[in-house]
Amino acid sequence: MGYKDNGAQHMRDDLEAAIGHYMVAVAGRLLDEGLPVSSISSYGVYDDPSQDAFGADVEGSVEFTPSFRRKVFGAGRDAGLLWCGVSGWCFFRMPEGSGVTLMESARWMGGGLTPDPGRVAAFLSEVQLDPEFSGSDERPFYRAPHGDPRPLLQRLAVFDADSGGTESSSYDSRFESLRIDACQRRVVRALTAEKQEVVEVALRSGELQALLGFLEYVEGAAPQDDAREMARRLRSDLSLRARDGRESLDEHREALTFAEEQR
Repeated sequence: MGYKDNGAQHMRDDLEAAIGHYMVAVAGRLLDEGLPVSSISSYGVYDDPSQDAFGADVEGSVEFTPSFRRKVFGAGRDAGLLWCGVSGWCFFRMPEGSGVTLMESARWMGGGLTPDPGRVAAFLSEVQLDPEFSGSDERPFYRAPHGDPRPLLQRLAVFDADSGGTESSSYDSRFESLRIDACQRRVVRALTAEKQEVVEVALRSGELQALLGFLEYVEGAAPQDDAREMARRLRSDLSLRARDGRESLDEHREALTFAEEQR
């Protein structure tokens, strides 16, 4: 690989990282608002000719859980937020098996190439209220595909401010940290909410074991100590209450105690 090839690959890598950190910033804002962001993606190959069919080059995305998509946008639809390095943000909603392409279904946000994450969150709020008519079906163009990527990289650099430039602060690891933090906050709020009723839920023994199995998985897989400890305690509480019955409700409450300490 020659010098020019090395330079081009470095630029692709730098763009992928910068776009990824922008996706993290947007995903973080959406997580703060309680939305179930499931994943992000980043693509930095600015000179990929296969993107010509879409009039695009680099891109990123913010994606949501299937249950959220079904509830808000209808069953059998793939929906999410796409950032295009030529045209900025759009919301897409494609019925499965319809043959409709992402670009054909896109509703464009406008407002520039790299708008503030808060503006993207506001756009998604509008989409949830009226997905058919939020945004515009007219695609804006802010830069030419395959153009000099350096100005774009400079614009994206601001969203890398919190990464620290180390391997441990890659955009993937930053996103996973934000996601588990958001989940932990939701769990703590739920456990410590005032005026909670005692809810009777009928479970088959296998369903209870399945739930305990998922909590055991979280205990082993969560990237942060607090989340692992919360999963361990909640699993223990549920298991012991199933054994000891309703009267043990206030005896087996390790998760609630831990949540109160986190507030």
